[in-house]
Amino acid sequence: MDISPLEIQKKEFGKSIRGYNKEEVDEFLDRLLQSYERIYKENRDLKEQIELLEEKMQGYKDIEATLKNTLVLAEKTAEDVRINAQKEREAVLKQAYLQAEKILQRAEQKCNQLNDKNEELRRQFYLYKIRFKNFLQSQLEYLESPELKVFEKNDPVLIDTVLEVASTEDEENEKTLNDSDRTVEINHIDEASGLKEDKM
Repeated sequence: MDISPLEIQKKEFGKSIRGYNKEEVDEFLDRLLQSYERIYKENRDLKEQIELLEEKMQGYKDIEATLKNTLVLAEKTAEDVRINAQKEREAVLKQAYLQAEKILQRAEQKCNQLNDKNEELRRQFYLYKIRFKNFLQSQLEYLESPELKVFEKNDPVLIDTVLEVASTEDEENEKTLNDSDRTVEINHIDEASGLKEDKM
């Protein structure tokens, strides 16, 4: 057990016939007491400083651990954000590609439908034109037939009337053909414009 300065100060020795010189012993004990008090005080101060430093060190260790945990959490959060952003970007791009593909497919389908319809209209128009031309040709041939020649010789007025009616019919038929041409052309332009708007 450590000896305190107070114990040294109060320590008393027994006396004997041939004992030490009391004054020398007291003087030495005084000097020893002073040195021990100084060392004891320094030791106590050092212990207090060590305890204080240990407390501060523990605080620094706690701060260091907190900073490490915060850094790890921040790194994990940043990685999670990066991964989620990458996934979201890929999902958006995939959705955009699918949407664009659907739009292109619809536009291509619409274009094919319009082309088919246009070809059908052109085919019907040319078929009608051929039939009408054949009809007119047959009517012209009929007008030149021997049966009508009889009317030319016997009834000039009737022949003039027939020719006038035929001329009127020719004009009407020609107008009908021109109107049909314009109708087909207008339909073709409208369909082309509609296709252009769909693509836009």
